[in-house]
Amino acid sequence: MDTQKLASVRAALTTRREEILTDLDRLGQEMQWLGADQEDERGSLGNHLAEDGSSVMEQERIGTVSEDLRDLLRQIDGALARLDDGTYGICQRCGKPTNEERLEAFPYVEFCIECQSFLERQRALYGSVQRVG
Repeated sequence: MDTQKLASVRAALTTRREEILTDLDRLGQEMQWLGADQEDERGSLGNHLAEDGSSVMEQERIGTVSEDLRDLLRQIDGALARLDDGTYGICQRCGKPTNEERLEAFPYVEFCIECQSFLERQRALYGSVQRVG
């Protein structure tokens, strides 16, 4: 990949990273707001069962979305580190170049499509995956 393309990838990843950090901050504030509602009830359930159910459901949603965003942030940070050390676009499992179309669609991927498929099959069969290589 040429230097201009790599600079473009870095800019896009950095922008996406900042967006994720902003989203995580906003979700954290929402979670605090929901927690403040429970504190108003002295840590117990409120008077309205439906409101309590909605709050719990909203907290679970925020937790799930936050976890997904933190995982994406980890992947983006990894891609930025690979850009820094010159290994961007190289599969972290087999060492072969990653298809450029794949990198355009998902600029933070660690693995080529073949290794990603293999790892997903392993995860489906055995649960967690041990990285090799």
